[in-house]
Amino acid sequence: MQKRKLWLLISKAAYPEVSLITPTLAWIAAHAGVDFECYFEDFRDGRLFARSGSTVLGGRHFEHFNYLNAVADVSYILFGDCVLFRSSVQAFGAPILVDTADLQTLYRTMLEHAGISEEPEILFFSEKLLAGRTEKSRCVLPYFFPDIYYHKRLAYPLHSDVQGKKRMAVLCSAESEQPSVPVLDSISPQDTYGSITLRIAKRNLSFSKGVAFGDPDAIVSQIATLCRENRVAVFGEARHLQSRDIVFNDYTEAVSEINGETAELCRAVDNPVLLGRQTGDGDLFAWGKKGICMQILDPNRPTFPIVKEFRHPWAGRGESIYDREPNDAQLERYARQGKILASLIFHSGEIAHNEAMLNLVEYCTITGLKVGIAVHAARYQTCPQAWELIHVPVENGGALGLVEPLLHSGGRGVMAEWGCAPEQLRAHCRHALKEIEAISGAENLPKGYFAFCDTDLATLQSVDSRLFSAAEQSGLKYFVSCARPGRNLILQQNDNFLAINQSTRCQCYGSPFVRINAVENLRENCAVIAPGWILTTMDSPVVSFNPYIWQRGNRFVEIADYFLHNEAIVNATPHTVARYARILHKMGYLPPVDAL
Repeated sequence: MQKRKLWLLISKAAYPEVSLITPTLAWIAAHAGVDFECYFEDFRDGRLFARSGSTVLGGRHFEHFNYLNAVADVSYILFGDCVLFRSSVQAFGAPILVDTADLQTLYRTMLEHAGISEEPEILFFSEKLLAGRTEKSRCVLPYFFPDIYYHKRLAYPLHSDVQGKKRMAVLCSAESEQPSVPVLDSISPQDTYGSITLRIAKRNLSFSKGVAFGDPDAIVSQIATLCRENRVAVFGEARHLQSRDIVFNDYTEAVSEINGETAELCRAVDNPVLLGRQTGDGDLFAWGKKGICMQILDPNRPTFPIVKEFRHPWAGRGESIYDREPNDAQLERYARQGKILASLIFHSGEIAHNEAMLNLVEYCTITGLKVGIAVHAARYQTCPQAWELIHVPVENGGALGLVEPLLHSGGRGVMAEWGCAPEQLRAHCRHALKEIEAISGAENLPKGYFAFCDTDLATLQSVDSRLFSAAEQSGLKYFVSCARPGRNLILQQNDNFLAINQSTRCQCYGSPFVRINAVENLRENCAVIAPGWILTTMDSPVVSFNPYIWQRGNRFVEIADYFLHNEAIVNATPHTVARYARILHKMGYLPPVDAL
């Protein structure tokens, strides 16, 4: 099979010119009929919401680099002093289309490779927009990619010695030397991130099929993706809340200054999936009420987002990820013996968390711990090879029977369910499950739904059964709710579906809100009634990104040991716990559902 051609730009994040180069090369590549991706070298600390994303080793950048070269016919564009993959490019014998630090040389060479002879329009940018990383004016530069990409312009710094008949400029209003060319945009001291980025987005909205929202570092790293998906990008800082107006937590309630305008853009392009990073969880709650979710990302998480375009179906093995669960007869024996079935669920806000989830999968293969991991469709699409380990038998090095995927917050991006219209949640779930099935096969689809937040944060007592019905109508079999945590409860049940609560009454002031972070939460805040279950959540990124493993991994191990080395507890996957709940109800061990 002939591989698709791909041009890979490698440069350094410290170069402000990458905001100009990337969209320029993106349209040149599109004209040439080849795929395009970028990678920017940077200092990396690997923390959550890191400015530069994952570390090279912890984020498996070389593994993903090798995979990309295996599935695509990759040629390289090297701009400036980039060194990370240079020896590998040489070892692979891959073609280097251009290796330069000069913009004119870069563009001239790539226009020739694309067979473009007609002189493109030139868009100049004020040098003040290309100033140092600490200056806010420089940070708006990434958002101008639609003015470059959609209009097939070559982007240069303002005073570049470049000749051309068709020229425009983007200026700062305090620019001392006004060029004798038409001005596309002028940035004034009164402008905010919101006003600038909305202005850019609105004048390019007719070209757009999607919207991104995020800080400058998140956007610049994803420009190739945003061009490929025909998006525009906006950002607005969070509005400050007065302390008297806060009900739960300022981070959870504060929203961006352009939260509403961003939602309007999503409606205008008829795409309810945002890409980027929120200012706070208040954005997710506000957008969720409008049926809008967000695929949250960090720079280079995933390392090369374009792998989504190279679908990697799992190999059929005749055994599903559910086939190694105990049968009903065994669960009934556990009930008569007074056993507690216990499982951890790991929250994952997706697309940035793949590396953290794989660390958890590895821990399960080593120890035999059975867990549930929240998934969106993006995990299957952007984590080829490695995520399939949950379907590989333990005796072959995998985690079959140990790790269960649960569809999370609609399955297409993070979305708070509380206030979301049921039909919108159902549409998200159905879409996500269809995308997952194309990779995993129908027999390995998630059976459970894990809520981001399907109750009010003030009390955690409100139950919206319409959300349960939406999940059931999507084809799911059970729902793990945030509502009414504590004593084991079935919140809704019929022959084909049930909704159950979580076990610990621990309310945290950061997503996923009902969660544990220490073994004391299980010992002191968990209403254990035998027979019964313990089903609780951990916030996986702050547990399993590499920096946090080194800092406080012992706290997670204490929790895992509580599940693995406790005579009263049988460690199980969440689906087994849900089945056990149904059996306990049938045997009369639980309060009646209609007594809630």
